[in-house]
Amino acid sequence: MANAAQLNQGRLHGWQPQAGLTAPEVMALGLRPNSNPPESYHVASLDRVANGSRYTGPISGVMNADTRTAMEHWLRNNYRCPVVIEAWQVATGNNQRTTPFTNGINIWNFDEITQGTVRNAANRVVARVRMFSRDFTGHYTLPNGRRDDQYQSLGSYARFMTYGGPMSEVPNHTWAEAEMTPERLIGPATTTAILAATPNGAAASTYRVVRATAEQECMGMFDSINAYDDALVSLGPCHWTMGLMPAGGYDNGELPGFLAYFLHRNQADYQRYLGNLGLYPATAWAGVNTGPLWDRTGRKYVGWIRHHNEQTQPAQAATGLAQLPMVDRATVEANYFKTWHWFYRLAMIGRTCANFQQAMWDMVRFRIRDIRSAPIAVNVGAVHINATLGDIYTSEKSVAILLRWHIFRPGHVTGARVRDSLTRAINGHAQLNWATAPAQWTNAHEQAITAQLLTDALTVNDTQDRLANWPTYAGRNSRNYTLNNELGALRDGRGSFHFDTTGI
Repeated sequence: MANAAQLNQGRLHGWQPQAGLTAPEVMALGLRPNSNPPESYHVASLDRVANGSRYTGPISGVMNADTRTAMEHWLRNNYRCPVVIEAWQVATGNNQRTTPFTNGINIWNFDEITQGTVRNAANRVVARVRMFSRDFTGHYTLPNGRRDDQYQSLGSYARFMTYGGPMSEVPNHTWAEAEMTPERLIGPATTTAILAATPNGAAASTYRVVRATAEQECMGMFDSINAYDDALVSLGPCHWTMGLMPAGGYDNGELPGFLAYFLHRNQADYQRYLGNLGLYPATAWAGVNTGPLWDRTGRKYVGWIRHHNEQTQPAQAATGLAQLPMVDRATVEANYFKTWHWFYRLAMIGRTCANFQQAMWDMVRFRIRDIRSAPIAVNVGAVHINATLGDIYTSEKSVAILLRWHIFRPGHVTGARVRDSLTRAINGHAQLNWATAPAQWTNAHEQAITAQLLTDALTVNDTQDRLANWPTYAGRNSRNYTLNNELGALRDGRGSFHFDTTGI
């Protein structure tokens, strides 16, 4: 980084004349009394300074000559890591930070702090435990109104079965400026007002489907991230996973597929936000529906990740992925990417990089297109259907249900589960003429197959009901979204879904 954090010895000793100067000694001082807003001695005693010995080589773990030079300079000049993550107690009444949590100053590992609440003797929750960042690098361009000389909310520790790690949820951990509004997801020229002016146009129709789905996946936020379950790290409107099922080593996930597309789409931003920090997809993007990332059966893009080695300079890595070693799939190694500093990096690229945000619009539309082109064959008595899912399910509501189901269980959508759902709909509505071509089906047909699709989807994931009732599902108001009902509900009429293929 161009900037480092330097210990201001004079300021620290003005507060605590006998204080030691090592990082653990300053961290042990805890909360600086009477600070308003509250801050730790560790953060309060640091200044942003130009990095006088910037390391620009590979993040390889090797103590090479350049690393040694940089570390010696840092030690001589009392430099500290310029990104500080701290765990704080937060008052339940007003969500304000009060005091650092025990051993919560300058945390790194994902399971360093595993407590989410503070309880009194009566077992009543008296405070929440949340992680906050303080960044001295100046690396990110913050939205207007955000100041990098202040603490920023980041996340909390969460548990899932036998797993655990960081997570960020709306609205307490996320930024309002990271909401997946049309102008951020599609591009600045596409505002909510513009979509509302042509509410049944392709852009508005596709956006409604994506946004309704995203609110059940990433809570509709670019910075809502999971790193606490068996998917290593997941983010984005489809909550693309970095890896799956860690027992025996992580399997491939969809996030590397998205990272490959982002690297292909904007190499400069990829390098700035991820590549120079040592994270790369294992495989380059080869195109839509092709190459080793493409899973034809699941109709998705999956892969794994690589990291720097000592022989490849960062500037060469983006175009020489095969020269980089694969990240070890063992949990003890791969879990490095769910540490709090990596969690912070992924949150900040989601908050501040427009090209990263807009690449998601492309990627989720690839998925919709791939789902809709999947073949489906049903034979029920005299009814014989050989079509695609896009021929059968043509309303916004049915496409959204399919999209969410495919994210959760791709094989259900491309396999027997959706086919069986269509069969049940036909059998359950014998009064309708199913023998005509799907292009001739009516609103009654669409409503019948959508109702059955939702019923069957709910047996797999009970949040499908919230998706179907977007944007008025119970509990949505507490999320404090900018987007409310300006674009209306998901359309349920036959042929109401209009797919935006702009740019893809």
